[in-house]
Amino acid sequence: LTIKASAAGTSWQKKGSEAAVLTVFINGIYNQDVILFAGGQSFDYRIVLGELEAGRYKITLHLNKERSAQNANEVRIESAAIFSAKFGDTREKIAVANSPIIYARPNAVDKFSDIPLLTYYEILSGEGNTFRIRYTTIFTNEDGGTQTTALMARWGRATDIEWVNELTYKHGQLVSETFQGPNHETKNFTGKRTLGSHPLIYTVTQNNNFSDAGCSSLRTAPFPIRAQLSEKSRESVMDENPWTYRIMAEEAFREGRIDLNNLGVDTIDDLRNYLYVEVYAKNDSSAIAIEAKTMDGKTSRSDFGDEKLRVIRSGYQRIAVRLPSTESALHSFSLSCHSLNGTQDSANCEKAKFVSLVRLDKKFTPRKTYAPTSKARTPKASEEAVWLFRSEK
Repeated sequence: LTIKASAAGTSWQKKGSEAAVLTVFINGIYNQDVILFAGGQSFDYRIVLGELEAGRYKITLHLNKERSAQNANEVRIESAAIFSAKFGDTREKIAVANSPIIYARPNAVDKFSDIPLLTYYEILSGEGNTFRIRYTTIFTNEDGGTQTTALMARWGRATDIEWVNELTYKHGQLVSETFQGPNHETKNFTGKRTLGSHPLIYTVTQNNNFSDAGCSSLRTAPFPIRAQLSEKSRESVMDENPWTYRIMAEEAFREGRIDLNNLGVDTIDDLRNYLYVEVYAKNDSSAIAIEAKTMDGKTSRSDFGDEKLRVIRSGYQRIAVRLPSTESALHSFSLSCHSLNGTQDSANCEKAKFVSLVRLDKKFTPRKTYAPTSKARTPKASEEAVWLFRSEK
């Protein structure tokens, strides 16, 4: 179902006015809740209703005052329409039919914190006739776990992106099912399914890990979108759904995590003052960081000189660098390679490469506003690969 709706007077950024909540009933039976996080702006909320037998049904959308913010008194529903999903192949149909229904963490209910913004899935081919479907959800933030400054430096975002569950099929048959449990431990799913074959997943930790059993009064089932991330980061899904940046920023403002005059481990600058750099790195006993130079001669480092804020994982990475202001014109940026064991010669970042560059405009919309003109040598320990840029204008 696509619900095109708005809630006048609400704003994800304002305490007491965060959002209205619609509860969906089918023939009087509870189906799910829809948190209208886009506020007074008209927005298409796409949800999975589940498997229904052929017949006539009454769908009721109820303004849930108990779950809504104090100042959320009215919702305008412009349209509500069933849509037919288009599938590229049978695997995509399987993925949608088995997408998770996610229960909110009990201590986040009514606090408008750490809500799921969207769920995407990847189809990963294996040997023979085996394939896996992995579901991942982007949450507005995480109340526990990595602090905001480290999130920006090492992940290039203030949202929380967590893989939820994974299905493995062999010769068209489901052979295993796992989910991400507390402490990021992979566990076998033994829980319940509903509305056809949709597994019930419960968010249970402050950093949004899951369980296959629990108790919560609110659940969501966003329509999952397919992502192909073989040559880009998980954060690129946010680029493709640019509205996620605005909601990310609004929650950070509301929770006091944006404070230019009091920067700290959990307080950052305006999210529009950052340069979002995507790189590929195959780190080998090494860590990487980004340094940006603006036209006024000022330099900024993603790690602030702190080795704990460098990226040590391999693959496609998103790294955010704080710039002097939103008006700062970029001259160049560099990728620096650092050893993990203190021996400079042991680090090797020669496979590092630049992928893309993003800045946010005044409305928090991501824009790829620069293009590379030259590239220095790939870096080893204590060296830098420098890219010079020209504006697309």
